[in-house]
Amino acid sequence: MPPHIERTAIRWLLRAALLGTICIAVWGTLSSRPDRSTALTEHGVTESHHTGVDGDGHDAVPAPTDPTAERGNALVVVSQKGDNVSWLEGVLPDWERNVYVVDGDALEEGAKLRIPKNKGREGMVYLSFIIDNYTRLPNVTLFLHSARYQWHNDDPEYDGIPILQNLRLAHVHAQGYANLRCGWTLGCPAEIQPGRLSWTETRASGDDDATAERTETYYAEAFRALFPGEAVPDVVGVGCCAQFATTRATLLRRPLSAYVRYRDWLLHSPLPDAVSGRVLEYSWHVMFGMPAVHCPPARDCYCDTFGYCDLECGSVGACEGRYTLPPYSTMPEGWPGVGWRGESRG
Repeated sequence: MPPHIERTAIRWLLRAALLGTICIAVWGTLSSRPDRSTALTEHGVTESHHTGVDGDGHDAVPAPTDPTAERGNALVVVSQKGDNVSWLEGVLPDWERNVYVVDGDALEEGAKLRIPKNKGREGMVYLSFIIDNYTRLPNVTLFLHSARYQWHNDDPEYDGIPILQNLRLAHVHAQGYANLRCGWTLGCPAEIQPGRLSWTETRASGDDDATAERTETYYAEAFRALFPGEAVPDVVGVGCCAQFATTRATLLRRPLSAYVRYRDWLLHSPLPDAVSGRVLEYSWHVMFGMPAVHCPPARDCYCDTFGYCDLECGSVGACEGRYTLPPYSTMPEGWPGVGWRGESRG
């Protein structure tokens, strides 16, 4: 073979070998990548589709491998037929709204926002939302009651709008959980002492003393069922009344099976609606990693949670002009224009 032809052939052989090596390397890289048709969700978040059981013995479900993937923020609202929730439309307009009608649509088969049973006051709704959305929880979730004006609201006019508008999300993210009440009236510093049989504290008018007493009597037993292996606290204190904000990261600290266990307890507990709901009312903060007594000083709480930082606070649990326990647990018709005695408030 002439020398120039031999050199040309050698060059072509070397090029072919190099090209083959590159093709093999590229093929190996592509074959090791996940199948995009199944590994990416509709929101572009890669999921781990594992099976089996988790540490609590329940079937494991797909969990997001990227817990910071944005769903946005959401309101979870407990309502009844006839409740006017239109006030929410102009508040936090960019937030997703999930309004459960616990004596209506939420009980219907196939409903988008469904609960298995109307029991435990707001507890069944809160737990059902967490369970049904566990693999794609909102960035921040606000758990609320439906009424704009209610005695629960930590506001001079008992108005829910200023509470939502002034909530500092930076604080929620820093703490992972934020109660929407800062004043210590009802709940702090020692609402429940498990096993105590007598009930001597002053209650709000219309509140059922027997319900409060039974909650304390049965709290220890309920706590053991809800949090197996955890020591029953001697004292439980947190601002009433089960309205709070949580982050996705906080909710994911406990496995899905834990929330299923909480809801199963609520479904099958012989305790009546009011008592089982009140047990959960004084357990949410424990679920979300707070100590059994979670009662920050009112001055700090108002400043950190709502940005009210120039208040005069005459005691550790109250600040002037922020909250007064109303004479009745039901707001008068026409409030705030109509007062407690039917008088015009201007």
